[in-house]
Amino acid sequence: MRALITGASGCLGRALVDELSGHGWQLRTTARVPADLPDFHPADLVSDDLLPLTQGMDAVFHCAALSGGWGSPVEFEAVNVTATQRLLRAAKKAGVARFVFASTPSIYADGRDRLNLSEDAELPPRALSPYAETKRRAEALVLAANGEMRCTAIRPRAIYGRHDRALLPRLRAVMARGFVPMISGGQAKIDLTHRSDAARAMRLAAAGPAGGVWNITSGEVFSFRMLAVLVARHGGYQPRRLPLPYPLAYAIASLSERRALWMGAGEPALTRQAVVSLGRSLTLDISAARRDLGYQPLVTLEEGLSECFA
Repeated sequence: MRALITGASGCLGRALVDELSGHGWQLRTTARVPADLPDFHPADLVSDDLLPLTQGMDAVFHCAALSGGWGSPVEFEAVNVTATQRLLRAAKKAGVARFVFASTPSIYADGRDRLNLSEDAELPPRALSPYAETKRRAEALVLAANGEMRCTAIRPRAIYGRHDRALLPRLRAVMARGFVPMISGGQAKIDLTHRSDAARAMRLAAAGPAGGVWNITSGEVFSFRMLAVLVARHGGYQPRRLPLPYPLAYAIASLSERRALWMGAGEPALTRQAVVSLGRSLTLDISAARRDLGYQPLVTLEEGLSECFA
């Protein structure tokens, strides 16, 4: 089997290279920035001709995305929606048989505590961030394209591990400054997904029921406080815990974002999406992935953190 991996230089993309290679797949990889990866072709999915990338491929694994809680809505639209649409068209024209999309559970977030959500859980009428909105629309495009080309998607929760440039690096950076904010007392429940578990889920989704979408986690639920304790222990940090009521944290984030926009600055230290992510519980039911895909999470948080701090 031959497969194209987009976003191959990222945390999930690199894990997928290892996962598919280990199962005998022949790979072609792409990302915007050159990387030392199998059959690598640098490409901009928004503007470049994508047909040469997809020709000869049995499957496309679409991991490329603009993620995070801050950025231009226009850029989110281009990278997450337009690029996905163009890649679907190229894959279909090239006769690709399978298309697997890395979506996100951020589409569930509505500012409330939401626990043990299944894939058919109600989505908010309005997404909380440009990232969530554009990933939701991109996922809809992928599932609507299901037909002669089998299209599926996964919603992996908070991917971490080697090559992670978002979740744990940001938490470690905060701790290195000597404190960690405890929004709502750090009691919000979260579940994470080790990169290898997410990559395995993508491989399994390629053979899963056509048109399906599955929640993916590592099968453990922690409070943010407990996650902070574990990260501090592995990293040798001794940060102060800074209690921060949710309404105050949200107000600070709103003001910080307005100030950043007014000054033309970069991403503020605290965004509204970060406040919702750290201050409101969001956990997923993965029973459908276990049933439909034979998915089983294999990496515990302790094991995953050991990899991150090795």
